Amino acid sequence: MNAPLRVRPRVAAVAGFTLIEVLVTIVVMLLGLLGVLGMQARSAVVEFESYQRGEALALVREMESRLTNSRSIVDGYLNAAVSSTDGSIYVGSGAGAQDFSVSAACVPGGGVALAEAKFEMCQWGQALQGTAAQEGTTKVGAMIGARGCLIRVVPAEGNALADIYVTVVWQGASPGTEPDVDSPAGQNFCAKGVNFGTGLRRGVTVRVLVPNLTKES
Repeated sequence: MNAPLRVRPRVAAVAGFTLIEVLVTIVVMLLGLLGVLGMQARSAVVEFESYQRGEALALVREMESRLTNSRSIVDGYLNAAVSSTDGSIYVGSGAGAQDFSVSAACVPGGGVALAEAKFEMCQWGQALQGTAAQEGTTKVGAMIGARGCLIRVVPAEGNALADIYVTVVWQGASPGTEPDVDSPAGQNFCAKGVNFGTGLRRGVTVRVLVPNLTKES
């Protein structure tokens, strides 16, 4: 009588199938981790963009406040050394920025309109350079490449003593939608000679009317 045949288990095949499962699992996990890392990186960029815009709005509002309280020295702000009609005069970062600390030394101008306006612009320029916060010798209290402009509207609307666009532009963290080229923050106006890179120009603007409070006879 013949002995029954014994079938050996296919150990090699089972082991090989298990290894493939492990490899597939590792690949899936890696893809998931890469997705999470990508989301975190994108989230960091969005957060930084939001931070920069918030800082820019604060700096615009700061100068808006200075202007609305400037009736006694408004002629100084209208001087061609302080403001322009085309955005060619600006303070803040970059070699092309006006350095009012040289002429005004960032000290009050003794009530003289032009000297006082230069003093105010000097302080604003330092804020745009990020002097509010530093890491070692690096100024980090403002946006990347921040520049600020006072763009005059001529003639001023109504009976205003001054009609000025307060504009801040800076470099974004990633390409996006830029301001319209002919807007106060656009390539043709504030810091018009500055190229931040394709899709990287950012800007905020507020229009300030300095009212004439003198009663008409």
